[in-house]
Amino acid sequence: MVTEPKDILVVMVTAANQEEAAKISDQAVRSRQAACATTIPIVHSTYWWEGKLMSDQESMVLLKTTADKFQALQETIQRMHSYKVPEIIAIPVANGLPQYLEWVQRETS
Repeated sequence: MVTEPKDILVVMVTAANQEEAAKISDQAVRSRQAACATTIPIVHSTYWWEGKLMSDQESMVLLKTTADKFQALQETIQRMHSYKVPEIIAIPVANGLPQYLEWVQRETS
């Protein structure tokens, strides 16, 4: 199987805390909507929300998935997330180790 890099996505999600990040990660991988979830336990985010400048400590999850799994993954994240408008950003992979790209494809099949 030849996997094109454009078929692979890295989905970035910030979560309120490590517990929420872990729950999202576990469900995404367990359901095979993502091959892997990497959590960065502490990130600092500065952003505008409802007219106020906010500065919060959050956790970030990087989910490795395929384009065809994105919609289901996004729905899972939205269902589990505590934020009204969670950050869910899909970034297409421009290039990568072919064996890794094939692994992502295989593990989300």
